[in-house]
Amino acid sequence: MKLKQGLLLTATFSTACVLLIFPAAASDGARNGIGYCLQILVPSLYPFMVLSVFVVKSGLSEKIGKVFETPARILLKLPGSSAATILMSMIGGYPTGARSVAALYDSGAITESQAARMLCFCVNSGPAFVISAVGVGFLKSQQAGFILFASQILGSVLLSLFSGITAKAEPLQKSGKKSSAKKSGSAFIASAADAARGMMSMCCFVVLFAALMNLLRLWVKSPQLSAALSGLLEVTGGCADFSKLSLPLWAVSLIIGWGGICVHFQVLSSVEKIHVNLPRFYFYRVLHGVLAAIITVGLLRLYPISEPVFSNTAAPLVAGFSGSIPAATALIALCAAFVFSLSHETLEFEE
Repeated sequence: MKLKQGLLLTATFSTACVLLIFPAAASDGARNGIGYCLQILVPSLYPFMVLSVFVVKSGLSEKIGKVFETPARILLKLPGSSAATILMSMIGGYPTGARSVAALYDSGAITESQAARMLCFCVNSGPAFVISAVGVGFLKSQQAGFILFASQILGSVLLSLFSGITAKAEPLQKSGKKSSAKKSGSAFIASAADAARGMMSMCCFVVLFAALMNLLRLWVKSPQLSAALSGLLEVTGGCADFSKLSLPLWAVSLIIGWGGICVHFQVLSSVEKIHVNLPRFYFYRVLHGVLAAIITVGLLRLYPISEPVFSNTAAPLVAGFSGSIPAATALIALCAAFVFSLSHETLEFEE
């Protein structure tokens, strides 16, 4: 214990000294992180986070779960109410699934062990990031973006099936707590507030890791090693560095499946009430990356990319990369449901 405390104290003191000696590098990195949050993270993730939490808080997950009850119980050993969360995790972006899993657990729809197990395969990058930011923005190829996104989804499906096969039998919750379902107006407001708190936490991690990576580049001069560290720590910078080095597409798929330690912290901070088996969690993150890379190789053989994929770029990502057809469709459907619900009930604010 004393050794761990000594190492922690030494690391903290060393980091403080580096920040004092190289304040410009740290501030430049933090500025890049803030730009990424404003241009990519908030526009692409926040709407989906609101939607995913709203599905749970409004009770829609239970209604959707009735359709998927049997396959969810047989294949995944999970209640049907988990189906909506699994779907949202695949199209909403990395932390969206974690916020929805936490909402399911708080509502009583799933047990703690089921929630921890869902986190093993509900951590996925959404189409706004993979197709628009990575495919079109970094790789200059929409086809490459679709191949990467398909690889991530197929890898997640395989992980979910593997998790269901290896899971121990346990009593499944029949439904969430009846009191957990709110009226549409109150659920919408609560979902927006919950997503805002989660978004703030995630942005803080992104800014912190961007500053850390910029400091590491002061000593890591090798482009290959710098790219590897970037992919290990933060997925966006890793994808940008990999594209500049013209590394194969499966390598990009590998780090997207891994997600980066920054994303892992975002996910874990969203589920503080849930005890997560960290070795198992990281095993699944590595496995997801490996599966996605293998699937990418297979898809490239079926659908080879004839045009150059990788292109060096130093241009900042713009907010336009954050838009996507699934996001627009989901938001329109949510707004329509919200408007129609107001005609039948009074908007209530809860203390």
